[in-house]
Amino acid sequence: MAIYIIRAGPLPIPHWLAFRAALIGPVGVTWLEPSIAPYMIDHRVYGVSNAAMVIIPVLLQVAIASISLALDSIHSTTLRWALWREGRLRHNTNLRLFTFSKEHGPNAWPANLVSSLGLALTYGGASMTMFPVTVTAVFGYGERAGSYIYNFDADFGPDRFGISFNAWGLLGLGIGLLLQSTICTWCLIHDASEHVVGTWNSNPLATARASQRLLHGAETNRNRQNLTLSETTTRQPSMLATIPAARTITNGIWAIFALQTVITIAVSIVASVQGKATLDRVRALEDNADFLTVWRYFGLLAVQYNAGFRRLRMEWAGLLIQSCFLSILLFGLHLADVLAGLTRDEAIWRRATTTGASPESNSFLDGLRSWPTCFVFVFKAIVPWISSFGVACIIKLFLAILPLVTVSVLFLILAGCAEYIIRYQPKGPQPATYGDVRALAALVDDWGDEGNSTIFWGVKDQYEYVQGVRAQLAGTSGRRLADWQPGRTYAGLEAQAKTESMAVVNQGREVIC
Repeated sequence: MAIYIIRAGPLPIPHWLAFRAALIGPVGVTWLEPSIAPYMIDHRVYGVSNAAMVIIPVLLQVAIASISLALDSIHSTTLRWALWREGRLRHNTNLRLFTFSKEHGPNAWPANLVSSLGLALTYGGASMTMFPVTVTAVFGYGERAGSYIYNFDADFGPDRFGISFNAWGLLGLGIGLLLQSTICTWCLIHDASEHVVGTWNSNPLATARASQRLLHGAETNRNRQNLTLSETTTRQPSMLATIPAARTITNGIWAIFALQTVITIAVSIVASVQGKATLDRVRALEDNADFLTVWRYFGLLAVQYNAGFRRLRMEWAGLLIQSCFLSILLFGLHLADVLAGLTRDEAIWRRATTTGASPESNSFLDGLRSWPTCFVFVFKAIVPWISSFGVACIIKLFLAILPLVTVSVLFLILAGCAEYIIRYQPKGPQPATYGDVRALAALVDDWGDEGNSTIFWGVKDQYEYVQGVRAQLAGTSGRRLADWQPGRTYAGLEAQAKTESMAVVNQGREVIC
């Protein structure tokens, strides 16, 4: 569709824009001579209702976030198992775009670079694919010949609102999805030939169990070794205490919030100096300005990059600008996604104390049950949508204060939630693993009865001699276990290193995981 619009060239304006002034996004355009003045080149406009004008772009962002989630799942799963086969997998959730495989082509750094470029183009293109169109005035003939007057109070009729589709935004969106889909298809083809993936389930217990199946031909119920004695505690170590990289990831989110705030302050200062941070400037664009209009256009700055917007093709420059700006925000969302994944993995494991944890649980439902995962998904949809008002590229580069402030506030909330997540200490004596595959493989000594995939963590009717002391064993079972006794000492409460090396023979080489 994008290529068709570009090749077709400019078309005449529709009848409902003839002899009218309209806002196309933040751009004010007039058509006094509709017979000879075409619509904007590489754009197509369609009339819609006011509600549809707002809802359709939001639905597009939700659809893009959903598609990206599916593509991310393929790429992250093959990365997980590529790292496992290289002996470098530690956690079930990884920093997908910045963790490289040394031997698996679809997850090597060139492929990750292409995937990152595709992600930026996808969201950059989506954010400039649609622009709201609002008729603001009707032209009437003045007293002098050839003169016109604006009528802001005219009856605009049913055709006042519309959506202008930008072909270059559609093209960027299409290329971005194509790049990501190509990498994911490569992942699937490579797995079909090399059998890289042990399981497509993102459940950390499924990863731990599949790794044992690859090593032993089946999951094993083993006697654990290197046990230590520990007293029960009401809280477990936080993610920050367990995974030092969690501090770096959170600092990255804070850094992006700081950068976004600096940009917002700079735009505010320039707009104030130029006298554009006033309501009068907003009313100059639309006479009857409502809250949404003020939010969009207050303190609006503009830098033109396309002087001949009816004939000159320069919207590709806007696509590059939009994609570069959004790539910064997407990096922050990617960091938050990692923390959400680690939290989800821990929540799945901790169900073993209450309702039971299943390695065969549905990955989609696991995500819905995790509030950080849902929280980040919502941010992936609304942050690009809101930022498209703060940084908009259509004929000019437009910078608006209040949408930029909104994005800054959203990243402040995101950074605050990240701090809470990494500092939170899980309740109960069950060891915290945060998706550590080695720790889970060491802690799960019984995968349950055949046909029952649910496992429980608790006190077993089994005793071990540890350091000369007879202590009751903590572990897993396919049935509900006894409750803990506060202050009592048990064996196996700490996640020790795996009792036997997870070794695989890969192309004649032994890899220790």
